[in-house]
Amino acid sequence: MSRNNQLWVRVGDAGEYESFGDDLDAVLDWLNELRAGEVTGWVLGGIGVGLETVNYWGYDFVSLFWGDADANLVRELDSEERAAVEAGLEEAFI
Repeated sequence: MSRNNQLWVRVGDAGEYESFGDDLDAVLDWLNELRAGEVTGWVLGGIGVGLETVNYWGYDFVSLFWGDADANLVRELDSEERAAVEAGLEEAFI
């Protein structure tokens, strides 16, 4: 993977893309602060790339992927990264 690739996150359909460099722990901290909730499924194509939670699903899901400096998709999270997200997100209902 290119050194310039970074993690990009957008919470919900109306959110803005936020860059977190290569710090997946910072992504999890931020999502927990926003009370995103636990993972209920993964979005791996079609409407985007990311995850669904009890609070964000359908077109209002959480985009989470590796991208270039302009937030263009480079790749989805691999299985190890997805497992870390599933383990790191806290239960939250909003």
